Amino acid sequence: MSKADEVIQTIDDGDFSQVDSLIQDSLLEDDDQTQFSLAETLMSRGLSVQAKTIYDHLLTIYPTEGQILSRLAEIAVSDGDSDQALDYISQIAPDSPAYAENLLVSADIYQSQGLYEVSEQKLLTGIREYPDEEVFKFALAEVYFDENKFSKALTYYDMLLDMGIKNYSGISIVFRKASSLAGDGQYEAAISEYEKLNALELNEDAQFQLGFLYNQVKNYNKSIAILEKLLETNRDYPTAYPILAEDYLNIKKNEDAFKYAQLGLNLNELDDRLYQIAFDAGTADDSAEAVKILETGIKKVENPLPLIVKLSDYYITKGQFKANLDLLSGRDVNNNPKLTWNLAKSQFETDDVNDAQENILLVLDDFKDNLDYLSDLIEILRSTGNNDVLRPALALYLKQDPNNEAMQNLLDQMND
Repeated sequence: MSKADEVIQTIDDGDFSQVDSLIQDSLLEDDDQTQFSLAETLMSRGLSVQAKTIYDHLLTIYPTEGQILSRLAEIAVSDGDSDQALDYISQIAPDSPAYAENLLVSADIYQSQGLYEVSEQKLLTGIREYPDEEVFKFALAEVYFDENKFSKALTYYDMLLDMGIKNYSGISIVFRKASSLAGDGQYEAAISEYEKLNALELNEDAQFQLGFLYNQVKNYNKSIAILEKLLETNRDYPTAYPILAEDYLNIKKNEDAFKYAQLGLNLNELDDRLYQIAFDAGTADDSAEAVKILETGIKKVENPLPLIVKLSDYYITKGQFKANLDLLSGRDVNNNPKLTWNLAKSQFETDDVNDAQENILLVLDDFKDNLDYLSDLIEILRSTGNNDVLRPALALYLKQDPNNEAMQNLLDQMND
């Protein structure tokens, strides 16, 4: 029995105490091929530290052997030492039998470092040099997929499918193609691909994506059917709830929309979209409770600005100007034109006309094409008697609505 056989036998017996010493014996007594085979076996069993000891020894004997350099590069990658891995890879010559593996490993390293263009070039070289090796096409498709370059990814996923390859390394190529089509905005085509998936491939993530796509093409009933089926098997799938609640809101089933928004918030109380949907669904039946929901969200979510804008707009629509002033009190609204406009309108309606004029003029460039804004601006300017600004404001209004007699008459009176 060779020392290499003794190493494997000891490992099989569960005794690791003598493994390192037996490996040293193998390096002294076994031939080089036996040592390499031992290293390969150790690698296959996840014992890369022990395998590295043998590869390092063999490298001193065969310093240009591509297979050894490639294995050492793999180990360096798994250890997080990309620089060392690239150093090994760079020593593998193009005529080496290990050159294909060199291209793959180096592409993987560069991708992990975010150097997608370099990774892409390595894989394109592999496709040119080894046209029959589908691994390069798959790897390049994955690089493009990770970069969100979905149209390019589709090219290579389609190549694999044309070769009759529907699964690679445990990944469904049909699923990847469907996801790429969705990412590329080709929703109808993506739906068609998702519907080709078998029951095993149509996992929870695929079901969610399909439900989301039906939502995007406004087929809300199909989206509801798919997402509710998903939640039957996994109630803790948080991203399904906003889509499902939105589906019900769009078909005007507010009670169901409110229910799913609340269930979603039980899983993720930081989802501002769920607060908005719950508010929209709940205002008709219980506006006070709906307002409380938004107020809760404003206190909890990381970026409450969308919720503040929605609640502010609601107060303006309902004529609750004092409530809006309370909402905006102490908040910096300077970076949000809509809130600045809402603040100005509330100040005007509560007789603070000077501050109202100051604030509404701040957002003139943002809303100069908005007739509702111009109406509020004109009303405020009339109350302050600021005719120098009122005239151009009326001109802006009439440029968009030249047949408005009231505005034309007001401008004519000022010019008389």
